[in-house]
Amino acid sequence: MEIEEKKNEKIGEVNIEYFEQYFGKRKDYFIPKLIALKNGKKFSFNIGAFFFGIFWVFYRRLYIHSLIILFVVFVESKIENILLIRLGDTKDMEISIKFIWLITFGIILGYFGNYFFLKRSINRVENIISSTSDEKIKMENLKKSGSGNWILVLSIVSIIILALIIGKK
Repeated sequence: MEIEEKKNEKIGEVNIEYFEQYFGKRKDYFIPKLIALKNGKKFSFNIGAFFFGIFWVFYRRLYIHSLIILFVVFVESKIENILLIRLGDTKDMEISIKFIWLITFGIILGYFGNYFFLKRSINRVENIISSTSDEKIKMENLKKSGSGNWILVLSIVSIIILALIIGKK
């Protein structure tokens, strides 16, 4: 009886089992957040997004968001340079501005991360389940599409480490 109730349970127009397959091991975290989002609570804090920032965004395959973040970081560095010139370019001032930016950015991404990821997840799940009538293919595609992208994150970290090593020589 419980299995039958689970199949009939929906989030919006989509059976919850599809979202569970999509979120995989993290379903116990994301399903309640998704239900809250559907009920009007847009923002919740994601500690992973706060601590890991753009790496979390890449891992969650939010590629358009990562481009926007990279643009914001570029603009912020230009503003930071202007502030340092006007306020005095001391090491303490530079560290203070970077610290304030890092904390502010972390808090903003921490609160908006789940929202961005869940909105993208809803669209992705709806597209996958409407792409085929074969239930087995749907479930395979949901599982594959919902998992994070460690290869991209590790590649970016490797490039950064390599750049730091080459830059010190």
